[in-house]
Amino acid sequence: MGTSPSLLDENKSNYIREQVDEKFKKFAPIYRKQYSLAYLSQIRDELEQRKEERTQFLKQRAPPESGKVMYEEFVRYFDDGRKWKERYIVMRACNVLECHESYKAYVKGAPPIHRLMPTGGTILTTEEKYMEMIDQACPCTNNVQEDFAPPVADMPGEYPVYLRLPYRRDSYFCFRDENSQAEFISVLSDCIRHQNKDFLKKKTCEVKAFLKAFQLYRQENGQYESWDMLIGSDVRGLANLFMEDLMPYLEKELQPCMKSKRADKRRVWFATVEAAYFLLQEHLMQRLTALKEECKDMVKEQEARMRSDMDQIISSRTFLESKLRDMVAEPAKKYCTEQVQPYLPAVLEEVMGPISLGFTEARDLSEGMMEQLCQDFEDADQREELQKALFKMSKANLQSCYDKVSGLADHIQELQQTFNYCIKGLANSTEIDLKQLMENLEYTFELLVRKALEDPSINLTMAMQKASNRVLKQFDYDSSTVRKKILQEALINITLPSIKKHLAPSFKEELPKFEQYIFADYSDFINVENVYEDIIHQILEKDISMVVKEAASLKKFNLLTESRYNFSVSSLSSSPPGSAPSSPGHLNTSPNLRMPMPPSPLLGNGMTANKSVTVHSLKSESTLSQALPVMGKIGDGENKTLLEESSDDGFATAETSTSITSSETKPELITTTIATDVVPTPVILVTEGTESAGTSSSPKGDAATFSDFAIATRAISPICMKTSGSGGDPAETEDNSKPAVSSDDPAQIKALIRDESTYPIAVCLSIEDAEAGDIYKEVTDKQVLDLPEKASETQSSPHLEEETRPLGCVKEIRDLVTEVIEVEEVLPTCKDNGEKGQMFEEPEAIV
Repeated sequence: MGTSPSLLDENKSNYIREQVDEKFKKFAPIYRKQYSLAYLSQIRDELEQRKEERTQFLKQRAPPESGKVMYEEFVRYFDDGRKWKERYIVMRACNVLECHESYKAYVKGAPPIHRLMPTGGTILTTEEKYMEMIDQACPCTNNVQEDFAPPVADMPGEYPVYLRLPYRRDSYFCFRDENSQAEFISVLSDCIRHQNKDFLKKKTCEVKAFLKAFQLYRQENGQYESWDMLIGSDVRGLANLFMEDLMPYLEKELQPCMKSKRADKRRVWFATVEAAYFLLQEHLMQRLTALKEECKDMVKEQEARMRSDMDQIISSRTFLESKLRDMVAEPAKKYCTEQVQPYLPAVLEEVMGPISLGFTEARDLSEGMMEQLCQDFEDADQREELQKALFKMSKANLQSCYDKVSGLADHIQELQQTFNYCIKGLANSTEIDLKQLMENLEYTFELLVRKALEDPSINLTMAMQKASNRVLKQFDYDSSTVRKKILQEALINITLPSIKKHLAPSFKEELPKFEQYIFADYSDFINVENVYEDIIHQILEKDISMVVKEAASLKKFNLLTESRYNFSVSSLSSSPPGSAPSSPGHLNTSPNLRMPMPPSPLLGNGMTANKSVTVHSLKSESTLSQALPVMGKIGDGENKTLLEESSDDGFATAETSTSITSSETKPELITTTIATDVVPTPVILVTEGTESAGTSSSPKGDAATFSDFAIATRAISPICMKTSGSGGDPAETEDNSKPAVSSDDPAQIKALIRDESTYPIAVCLSIEDAEAGDIYKEVTDKQVLDLPEKASETQSSPHLEEETRPLGCVKEIRDLVTEVIEVEEVLPTCKDNGEKGQMFEEPEAIV
């Protein structure tokens, strides 16, 4: 563009400062209030020890230092003298572009000629599209061909890059080959995304207070919709907002002053706008810095009261919320039901379609690169070449993935009439998450390969293949988690503004009246408008969560349900170095004490049997009554209730179903128990993963929510157990000197059971040990309570039959154990909406 003199004189500069001060006076009180609320929330999280849960399996590399060089190359740059010159371009991890005069000057440590922060930038590669944007930004000319952009004839290469920046001078680069251009665009695009979003994603009090204050400030002016210029730091975001209001003034004042030829008009216009923008930012920086310091001093004085009166503050806020909810809930729910809920499935499809395509493209790209590595490196002696290949993999170009995500702009156009939403911010955030997930996959794969290289006895090709399978499964889990979060936030951001805009005329004037319900001492810590918006947010979030869960239950876009989250997919017996102790592969539990985990949702046909025995200690009679809801006889033809675990050790909840039944004839199940006042005893459940067969689809609806592959459950009698002193030695029985107990005396049996004080909790043994009789090493001579795996739903109360059982040796106890075995085959649905579900082989170790 070149430099041109600015028409910003002292009078115009003073006017801009006055406008900034006037607007900032309205913004400052909102920011102070929100700063106190954000600090209070931080104190509450600290007192209640609440932490943000982050569930992921792929390992994340530590972030690089801000000064680390991410890109450096000789590039042709169009300088202020409107000439192409070779410059040495450097881009660092802080997402800043530096233009050095030469490589020699860079090595000597000389400061760069230009230091550019590409916040809000748009990258273009053709002069035609670039001039279209210039015509829209400059009001003084109308689509006239002129000498404004760098002349194409004088370009030293055939591949130009135009960087259009809002309110600032544009930059131009040129390359001799397409690959160099693509690499530069890839790195520059990452810089723009991170400059746009990184600051706003921080969880500090300053950022939380600014975002909420910015939103409320715009709402006071009737602006409820999202805004694509809320980017960069707080100063830049606020400057963009104030600059939007100043543009009509600048256009009016500068139009008569520009009487030169059209090309000069444009350069003068952009130079003046840039000078006004920098002046506004400078003045705003001073005001905002002073306001932040004032807020920090304020919360230091309030902190003692926040900590001491936290309970009273929460109670006062809860009381206010109940009053507001009585007024707001009904009209908000009515609007959501009529104007939001009908559109949610369509919005979900339009948003998640392009996003899932981008993540699928990234997965396919990673899988192809890892397969290529497995083919190229079969010998561990090629260590150095393998390291270079892994580094090259970490620098993969994801532009094809970003192109899929950018399809959001086309998909969402149909919904713009109903919900006025800017899609650019969503695309940037999604691309950042996608790139981070790809980096995590590459880093995890690299760690596993390095660990395999440390052991010369390991077959490198096989180890790399197992590592590839493992990280792809973990990628699928993390991808589902990330995309569900993106979808949840996107649906809220798209629909919430319309609800607030609709309800504002009815409640905006009423909200100040609710100040009377706040204690005067706590008025600094409670804001009526915040509570009001939280209520609306909760109502909307409930509807959106249902839509997202429904999509996951139907396996749309390969989303995973929450009930299938507690799994660790691992094809290797160990985790990468630096893993948390509880991470997959780090649990060095003996086979006899291994916890059974829910089945991987990515596993399907071809599963081998996965068997385990789980012993649960029921610590109260109420717990026993919940675990054994119905006891007695079950007649043929009656509905059956599957008793399944619903805790962390379990896979699903108890579910009644008549559609998923075995074709085998079910024998009559007879259950007998001892007297009702016997203390609870541990329950042993034997779960056995069976091999799926056939290709039929699993039943739809509620009947298909149990698992993707069949589970055979054996309910072994709960046995009073005592942990052994060593892993393989049988536990010693009770004192043999005690007098023998008659099998005909129930009272003595009850007393003996009550004497047992130590029960193992959630102990798991392998089914092979149980079948070999090792499980009975832990059995003491106690009363046995049979547990049926299925019980009648219609039976209102258990049929209790008191009987005594003789005490004896292990063989006698074994003979008393009643096993109820039922095998059900539940095949995962292979297709959903035309998408083929992906099947994986069972990993060698599921921790």
